[in-house]
Amino acid sequence: MSDALQPGGLFQTFDALVRDPDIRERAYYPDFRRGWDRVLRAAEENPASYLPEDPQAVYTVRHSWGGFDLELHFDQLKIADWYAREINRRSQAIFVPTRIKRSRTGALTFHESVCSYDPDAPESALTDNLKNIVACALPGFPPPLQVVYGNKWVDSKFTPLKRGSLSLFLLSTDYVPAFLGSPLEVCLYLFLMDCCIIKENHVKVADDELRKYLHIFRPSPMLAIKHLLPSE
Repeated sequence: MSDALQPGGLFQTFDALVRDPDIRERAYYPDFRRGWDRVLRAAEENPASYLPEDPQAVYTVRHSWGGFDLELHFDQLKIADWYAREINRRSQAIFVPTRIKRSRTGALTFHESVCSYDPDAPESALTDNLKNIVACALPGFPPPLQVVYGNKWVDSKFTPLKRGSLSLFLLSTDYVPAFLGSPLEVCLYLFLMDCCIIKENHVKVADDELRKYLHIFRPSPMLAIKHLLPSE
């Protein structure tokens, strides 16, 4: 665990990030800070675990942004299960079909975002029954993408006829927390994505409009479904 996530350290890092002028000077700043402070404090004390019984189904992603060193644990079997359920619905809102470009050097990109994957990840819980590739966005500018399901199949998808691109599914940011391992992981991910939304858009979007896109004010369906919104 990083120093930022040690008792006390989390809120020192939180305080430093929300004091960024891009965030602090917004009209909704008091509500933004107060709302996330309450949610994160409750999550830090919440002992619940969302990890699967099979430890081989856990895919760990390490990522740093805003002073936080994150360790996110993705439930790959849950990703597979939710995908199987969604393809039978008329509308797909969680898994977004996306085409990633591949450069001559092998780098994967989506617009300005770089997509990372680990071809040596064992992913021993995955079977050939569902050989999709699923990625998610992480906090950053532009947001980096990370393959969280199907790393071991990425290279094999580049056939001689399709060397320049790769089709995969991008998890909707709202639903990335559905596959994370703890209340604190869920809340930190959404908090940092909110900070990114503000910093990236505050110059071109008015405060009253930008507020509507922030997970703490909507609120995110995962905060509600997982009962991570403290009562007044």
